[in-house]
Amino acid sequence: MTKTNERPGFHAIDSQGRSRALKAEAIELRWPDGRTLTLGLPFADEGDVELQAETADGVPVISLKPAACNLLMLQVEALPGGSELDAEPTLTLSVQNAVPADEEGKRLRPRKKQIRQWARAALLRDARVTLRWVGEAEGRHLNETYRGKDTATNVLTFVYDESDGALTGDLVICLPVVVREAEAQGKSLSAHLAHLVVHGMLHLQGMDHENDADADAMEAMEREILASLGYPDPYAQ
Repeated sequence: MTKTNERPGFHAIDSQGRSRALKAEAIELRWPDGRTLTLGLPFADEGDVELQAETADGVPVISLKPAACNLLMLQVEALPGGSELDAEPTLTLSVQNAVPADEEGKRLRPRKKQIRQWARAALLRDARVTLRWVGEAEGRHLNETYRGKDTATNVLTFVYDESDGALTGDLVICLPVVVREAEAQGKSLSAHLAHLVVHGMLHLQGMDHENDADADAMEAMEREILASLGYPDPYAQ
């Protein structure tokens, strides 16, 4: 442990590994756009080691400091001042209908405004999503081609690109399957469709249910999102 009458020292290390002592109480890196990264050390046996990052307009501030003997505390604060980090994720939604007329005697599909509300409620990042309504034949073909299962399923998801920071993917819902499931489970069609849109959006964004822990986390999020939309717990018995 550092003695009280000793001061910690900063050293500058160059690309060759050579060290040069600096007379300083803190080191600050400055970028031309106003961002800074500051490291400050205590000059006593006890005290905070602080690493603080800050933008020119004051957002965000991140502090890393000891909170106890062997514990580090990371604190993130939002200070006054606008930032692009404050912006909500952006959803670009396209809707396609490929359900054969004989599989949808009357319109059962919700309006795009309703679909957008469901999808936005589950949005965690910028995304460009195409929702495609399909019939039994296309649903079975896609499920067999990509999952090796010769039957139509309720919802399939396909992620194509994330290279520019925004997610691009397809959400495919087999309408005849969903109608049968809603009737069999005693649910309203609207509630079941809302659940599948939310479920599919979470899949597109990386959530899954391959093990119990992941399934519990995903189901908990679905329950919370659907409750915020006014729908009951989709997993209630």
